[in-house]
Amino acid sequence: MKRIPALVLCVLLLLPLFTSCAEKEEQTETAAVSDTAATVAEDTADPAYVPDLPDMRFEGKTFTFLVHYFPCFAHLYDVETEDDSSDIVISSVFNRNTAIFDRYGVKIEAIKNDNAPMMAKNAFKANDDAYNAVWLKVDDFFSLSIEGAFHNYGDEVPYVDTSKSYWDQGVVNDFTYGGKLYGLMGDISTSISIYTHLLVVDTTLANKLDVNLPELYDTVRAGDWTFDRFYGLLKSCNAYSDNNGNAIRDGVDTYALAVPPDMMWSFTVAAGEKWVVKDGNDYYTVAPLTERLQNVVNDIIDLGNDKYITVATWNVGSVPGVSDADTYGYTIQTKFYNSTALFTDADIAAVLEARANKDTDFGILPEPKYDKSQDRYSTYAYPFYPLLSVPVAVKGEKLEMTGLIIEALAAESYKTLTPAFYEKALSSKYVRDVHSYDMLKIILNSRIYDPIYFYSWAGGTFRDSLVNMLTGNKKTLSSDYKRGSKSLNKALLKVYDKFVER
Repeated sequence: MKRIPALVLCVLLLLPLFTSCAEKEEQTETAAVSDTAATVAEDTADPAYVPDLPDMRFEGKTFTFLVHYFPCFAHLYDVETEDDSSDIVISSVFNRNTAIFDRYGVKIEAIKNDNAPMMAKNAFKANDDAYNAVWLKVDDFFSLSIEGAFHNYGDEVPYVDTSKSYWDQGVVNDFTYGGKLYGLMGDISTSISIYTHLLVVDTTLANKLDVNLPELYDTVRAGDWTFDRFYGLLKSCNAYSDNNGNAIRDGVDTYALAVPPDMMWSFTVAAGEKWVVKDGNDYYTVAPLTERLQNVVNDIIDLGNDKYITVATWNVGSVPGVSDADTYGYTIQTKFYNSTALFTDADIAAVLEARANKDTDFGILPEPKYDKSQDRYSTYAYPFYPLLSVPVAVKGEKLEMTGLIIEALAAESYKTLTPAFYEKALSSKYVRDVHSYDMLKIILNSRIYDPIYFYSWAGGTFRDSLVNMLTGNKKTLSSDYKRGSKSLNKALLKVYDKFVER
């Protein structure tokens, strides 16, 4: 099997990202390609991206992943493939795994099963080392991790260096509990990126409404993209249009913003706020209810229920030909696809799907900071993504091979899989501006993780009450917090007890 050299592949994959139909834009985009290629070359030479791994061979060995296929990899599967492909991501997986085979003599195989959590649990109980590593959806991962099913990456898995930039440092920081880290994510897979939230902006509408997109991109880069700036733009752009002329605000009309109920979570995260934080001993505890947090929630409720700015699943009204059961999908997808929403709170899966379903240009932006006091943008990932773990049954030489191959795959993915994913996400004929690469890089490098969203049994009623406040237009956070924080703390104490007992 022939393998394209990794750095060359990376540059080649990025080239089409900036292709333009307009001759006037060609020189600008060519310069952008050169700058991007130079950045990639510089990053690849940086010690933060280069693995410190020994030259070892494991001739004839097989590395077996257990993969929780649905929903984690339903949109884009990138663990292993037997053949090369015209699909740029699948081809990069083929090249990555071929590189690992050439270098270490290890063949990558995967067992894909929607029942992977139970299979991993049964293997744990039987002390069976059938799987070198497992990809489990985040809540299933957590349930097994507190039972002691996985090795601690901190001191038990050789060769894995969690300080490297190809590991998601948000995962490393937020999933470390009591000094122990049982799951990882990073460049080794695109699955977490698929569920990462962002704002998509319709270029046709933006031009029609005199919204200056290059200026917005510059605002993002300057760190000045805030909630007030965003809300002010939505109010001033006069996007609302009574498309069917019935003098009734309904789902057929055009709006400045289309949102799902998840906006309560995505915009709270974008504000840099968490409901569950770490205490001085690195254990989870409920965050205090600050004035800033209350203001964040109240402002999200106001935005979500501003009926002449926002169309939402809970206030969409009647839509001819759309049943109640289809309203959710209609609001967050169709309004984006048919250019009747200027901005849409979506995830990257929607961006990929738009390549086949949307006929006009669009751009992407991170969801706004709450205010300029935030030192960085913060991004929410819907908890359908997996984390990579090593079962405790894997020991000795098998554990040594497992750690080395995981680290090698992650480093190789940075050079092959990640640029291929950027290309797949942005190379549509409908995303042509050079700014989108910068925006996606900001978005994917700013995820933070709050246990209330992915530890579902711990978040429970309190998490649901946040959405109910939004959809019911009720500013009852103070009372809901008093009730919900008690049950949430009890759940977190059970997590603590599990760890202490071990």
